[in-house]
Amino acid sequence: MKTRTIASVLASSFLLVLLQLVALLMWPRWGVICGAVVAVVSVLLLKFFQIELQAAWARILLPTGSSLLAAAIVYFATPAPEVFLWFAPLLALAVSGILVAIQHLGSKRCGLCGRRMRGRVSFACPRCGLAVCDHTCWVFEASRCRLCEQNRVPIFSPDGRWWDRQLGPKTQHGRCQLCQIPAQEADLRPCRNCGRPQCRDCWDSANGQCSRCQWTIEDLPDSLRPYILTGSSDRVSVRGR
Repeated sequence: MKTRTIASVLASSFLLVLLQLVALLMWPRWGVICGAVVAVVSVLLLKFFQIELQAAWARILLPTGSSLLAAAIVYFATPAPEVFLWFAPLLALAVSGILVAIQHLGSKRCGLCGRRMRGRVSFACPRCGLAVCDHTCWVFEASRCRLCEQNRVPIFSPDGRWWDRQLGPKTQHGRCQLCQIPAQEADLRPCRNCGRPQCRDCWDSANGQCSRCQWTIEDLPDSLRPYILTGSSDRVSVRGR
């Protein structure tokens, strides 16, 4: 846990304890109801300080523990303490549990593993469109979801005319510089920048980028553009090296 997060949690705890303590000291009976208020204020403070507590128990423990500490201070510091003071943390526990359950049910699930994605980094797969989590379902190196990577789901058009516009006519000689399939068995297309030939499957697998010079096909799908660093106009040609 980062230092900033720890400091924010401590500040939130202090404010919640103070709120419950003042309520119990000034209006003991109404202070019990303040346990519910503490649970609501806890959610607001976490949003204000931009704290993401992924564990549900942590979001419940914060208001419940704060209310319990305030009730204990009042109970042991008062000559004739009232037993009903202990209902404040119980109310905080119940309300915070309900709020966490609502947040949990309202959060989206990963399109592959089904995990709730609240507080997690998620990605929209440019090939199938599924929203997936970064836990095990997103392949960072390939910029696609695990399912599309396993099934080699294509993203570029199968129309040969589209490939002619992007890379020119197919070459009749040589091999794909990645999978080594010869030109007689595959549709090889040379990079417009360095001339290195790759088959259409490898161009697609590489998201339209040359594996040698990183030149990128211009007509990328809109769903793929956020994941690809393009800068072909700024690159130095490596043809002939």
